[in-house]
Amino acid sequence: MNRVLFSSTSDRWATPAAVCDALNREFAFTFDPCQLDATGDGLIPLFCSWGGQRVFCNPPYGPKIGDWLKRGREAELAVYLIPARTDTRWFHELVLPIATEIRFVKGRLRFSGQKNPAPFPSMIVVFRKGEV
Repeated sequence: MNRVLFSSTSDRWATPAAVCDALNREFAFTFDPCQLDATGDGLIPLFCSWGGQRVFCNPPYGPKIGDWLKRGREAELAVYLIPARTDTRWFHELVLPIATEIRFVKGRLRFSGQKNPAPFPSMIVVFRKGEV
């Protein structure tokens, strides 16, 4: 799941293996639209359908994060690993009113391939179809 390597010029952070494994055990994911080796763009509906899927998504943390969150409405279940930016429009418009669960990660995650912890807090956001 999203084993992207991070560089200072990127907005992608590789999911820590322990986090990925624990979430997959809990939620039994069937789809990850943000894999490094994907041949298309997980945001484009023609590339992939999220309908009926159990999605894990660690999206790029750039300006399109809201677009990734909107796609979660299509899935049976969508679980996101995203920065805990509670002051943003996308948090107030797409996470708070729609998420069935928000888990704030204690401390700072050490993303795969990084020597130091992330410079921001993280959260796990869960959307379950029919529970909004």
